[in-house]
Amino acid sequence: MSKIGTESYRLGTYAVDFENRIKMSTIFNYMQECAINHAHSQSYGVKEMTEEGLFWILSRAYIDVLEYPKLGDTITVKTWTKGTDKIFVLRDFKVYSSDRVIANVTTNWVIVDWKKMRPQRPKILNGTIDNLEDEYAVKEVPGKIFDVDNKEHVFDKNISYCDIDINHHVNNVRYVEMVLDSFCEDYYLKRQPKILHINFLNQCKYGQTIELHKGYNKETDNYYVEGVDKDSRKKYFQALIKWTNKK
Repeated sequence: MSKIGTESYRLGTYAVDFENRIKMSTIFNYMQECAINHAHSQSYGVKEMTEEGLFWILSRAYIDVLEYPKLGDTITVKTWTKGTDKIFVLRDFKVYSSDRVIANVTTNWVIVDWKKMRPQRPKILNGTIDNLEDEYAVKEVPGKIFDVDNKEHVFDKNISYCDIDINHHVNNVRYVEMVLDSFCEDYYLKRQPKILHINFLNQCKYGQTIELHKGYNKETDNYYVEGVDKDSRKKYFQALIKWTNKK
């Protein structure tokens, strides 16, 4: 069993945007797949967790994209766990194109009990997780995201079949797509996402409606995006996204 999981993917038409460059959400999809397969190789994957009445939830993620590969390129994702922080299991990723690092990512994962629907301490896995504590893609651990005042309503998203994952709630990549969809085409023609920090706060299920709100923080040059339940006003996610001008 390797402490580092490695997988490679060739970028097809479904993986890129209208300028033939990989979408940030595609990187998240590949990361998720690589993490699932690496966890399985370490004996704490979906099958093993389900047998114990447990499942994984991605709680927080921070990605810094250095380069956007193009259609037909092959990228390689490497992932490993680097330790714990309170209830969080910390997992990092490095994404490569050829020998170049094109993205650095850190994530916080939570173990949840199926019956109680409550977070569990990582020690419940009895030392199964084999960490690389001195290796990291991003040194900092993603923290809380704070609201901003000057938000505007962007659009509503009705949750349907394609949004739901194997845990019967909205897949985390769908939330990333909602953040990216909060910006118009003209914005993408001039800029590209550089950094995304997203925290997943609550489960959203089939048939619910999410309101997307967006605001801008001049001091940090970040956009704040949140998803809120149209009826209960419960927040499903909060995100900060920083853009860079295209070269």
